[in-house]
Amino acid sequence: MKKLSTFVFASALMLCTSWTTAQPSFPNKPVKVVVPFAPGGSFDLIARELAVKLAERWKQPVVIDNRAGAGGNIGAQAVIAAQADGYTLLFWGDGVLANPLLYAKAPFDASRDLAGVALVATAPQVLVGQSGNSLRTMKDVMASKQVLNYGTAGNGTPGHLAAELMKREGATQLSHVPYKGGGQALTDLLGGQIQLVSTGLPATIAFIKSGRVHPIAVSSKSRVRQLPDVPTVAETIPGYEVDTWFGFMAPKATSEAIRTKIADDLRTVMADKGLQAKLVEAGFVPTFGTPKELDAKMVKDLAFWRAQIAKSGARAE
Repeated sequence: MKKLSTFVFASALMLCTSWTTAQPSFPNKPVKVVVPFAPGGSFDLIARELAVKLAERWKQPVVIDNRAGAGGNIGAQAVIAAQADGYTLLFWGDGVLANPLLYAKAPFDASRDLAGVALVATAPQVLVGQSGNSLRTMKDVMASKQVLNYGTAGNGTPGHLAAELMKREGATQLSHVPYKGGGQALTDLLGGQIQLVSTGLPATIAFIKSGRVHPIAVSSKSRVRQLPDVPTVAETIPGYEVDTWFGFMAPKATSEAIRTKIADDLRTVMADKGLQAKLVEAGFVPTFGTPKELDAKMVKDLAFWRAQIAKSGARAE
């Protein structure tokens, strides 16, 4: 009986080992990354940079799928409904937590419906105006006697919430005009259809460096290395601070093993000095967070944004 039991155990072990080694390594087909905004914005820019590097490492295409609308909700809901196998990822940030809070009935709960894969960068929001107009500083904005239409990448985006917090702290002239991406808002700013844009630094830095738009203030606690002469909002409104994070998420049921594999590969490609320099030049602060760390950050930041939205009174339009 003992020999028979040993034989059965050994056979089962061989079958298990054979089944495990027969499983295809991840990924063995194209991976889709949903960016819930139109091309040209901050999230689109960094997602495309990382997609190129991941495709090189994985020897598989990494396809960017821009699904703009509802301040990012449409793209997020498409990922939530996707198969939880790691082949459909969401690339967004803290807007995924804040945007649902703008609705009377939240379309989803990011901490319940999405799982963290990796935090990859942070960046401040920046308020910019036309180069030739009279709005040069936050004091000019707050002293304006006219309504100032400001564009953003959409309802619930960090640029929207950052400006609404300015409005609550005294910049009452601000009036929101949502777009389907930061690039579209900047186009209308250059065309004179709106007076200001509030969006991520990466979406505006090329326009700032070329002199096509004028940076009024950044939303971070301290001035940023890319624009050391541009003041913070906090230099006019003490205590003001809004920073944005960028990260990958997956449907909630995606296994920890797959999420960790993707995160480990992201950590590897992000160690590339050339990529880091490129991201810094583009306005990002490269960083890294594991799936568990991003999950924890999402829970913590959800409480922050719930309080800020309640104070600002911001609602989806």
